[in-house]
Amino acid sequence: MSDTAGTASAAVTLTPAEELKADKARLLTALVNVCGMPHAHHKTYPIVRALKRDGIVCFNMDFIHLTAANIDGLQ
Repeated sequence: MSDTAGTASAAVTLTPAEELKADKARLLTALVNVCGMPHAHHKTYPIVRALKRDGIVCFNMDFIHLTAANIDGLQ
């Protein structure tokens, strides 16, 4: 058995700008992996354009709070 005492991991704190960038990347990842959006069209895809038009540009701050009514309103 190896001795793992004293191998605590350090917490990583992001600046607000880094967190915003990471949150936008989470939304892009969700749209590609869940909605089937082609990554090459991430600026022109209809879903992305509808989300941006309604001010939804981040995952944790905006996207996860959408209700069914909000989604219907994007159409």
